[in-house]
Amino acid sequence: MKIAIMIQPSSSISFDNDTGTDEPYGPGLIAVNSVITSLALIGNGLVITVMLARRRVFSSFTNRLILHQSVIDSIAAVLFFLHKVVKSPGLTVSDANTFLDQFVCRFLFPDILMWCVYVTSTYNLVIISLERFMATCYPLKHRKVISKGKLKFAVAATWVIGFVHGINLINLFEPHQGKCQLVSKTSGLALSQGMLNTLIRYTVPLIILIYAYTRILIRLHKKIVNPANIHQNFFRRAKENVLKTVLVAGIMFAICWFPIEYVYFRAILGHVPSMLVYRGVTALVSCNAAVNPVIYCFMYEHFRSQLKDVFRKRLRRNQVQNGQPIRLGILGAA
Repeated sequence: MKIAIMIQPSSSISFDNDTGTDEPYGPGLIAVNSVITSLALIGNGLVITVMLARRRVFSSFTNRLILHQSVIDSIAAVLFFLHKVVKSPGLTVSDANTFLDQFVCRFLFPDILMWCVYVTSTYNLVIISLERFMATCYPLKHRKVISKGKLKFAVAATWVIGFVHGINLINLFEPHQGKCQLVSKTSGLALSQGMLNTLIRYTVPLIILIYAYTRILIRLHKKIVNPANIHQNFFRRAKENVLKTVLVAGIMFAICWFPIEYVYFRAILGHVPSMLVYRGVTALVSCNAAVNPVIYCFMYEHFRSQLKDVFRKRLRRNQVQNGQPIRLGILGAA
């Protein structure tokens, strides 16, 4: 039996084994997508600027991964803008079935590069959660294992997973009569591929995040700290603040990704959503790239203090260049 209705998290929804995506983006959707892109680029650009300006302060393994997260999310925002604002939703190809036609339908049409980067972002969050799990539950082993080489390997692994997932999407569409059409598959094969994609993108990362943070919270709850040791308490609070920050980032991942995975799974079973619903849940996934810098600014105390310091020094430098005197002393003093 051939499957006639299928959805893939890309730029297209299939109705009766056709693309069904010739409907252009409305001005409202273009405006929303542009705002999402702008917020993601501004926020992540701010995180990148502060962490690079204070690279010695943010030299820990976790902070390097947070910096990497912002780089990934910035790339994802650019790709989202190119695919959802610049690119036409109704791509056409020739009837000759040339190499270019195959490239358009198998690579450009399903937004493969964008979804590769999204999955890379997801697994970077997973790496952060596992690193925090090791640091909290197995601190001695964490000190021995963590190194610059391990950091490079972890960063490379996230990109490999993202692009391996993208390879799985290449065989979704093919050129047919001037359009990009879903490759015909048996219902069993389509269901298996759909479940595999959901496992890679959402289920496996979510299980790892839940396990890691549950173990961390249990560990912190049981840990008895000597109140007299102020130095120990200071670093404990700092570590807990980092943990809360990345925990909220993990929760936002679950919230932003759940709707599209739910819609995707229902579509595999034959319940195709409206174009408005699909484009809405796709935009929600992109919001995940914009929300992480907000989390850092509001929850990560160390980042906030360094952000303020960077802006203060920049303001003072501008005042000196403009010939304005800088008043020394404590603010608010008489």
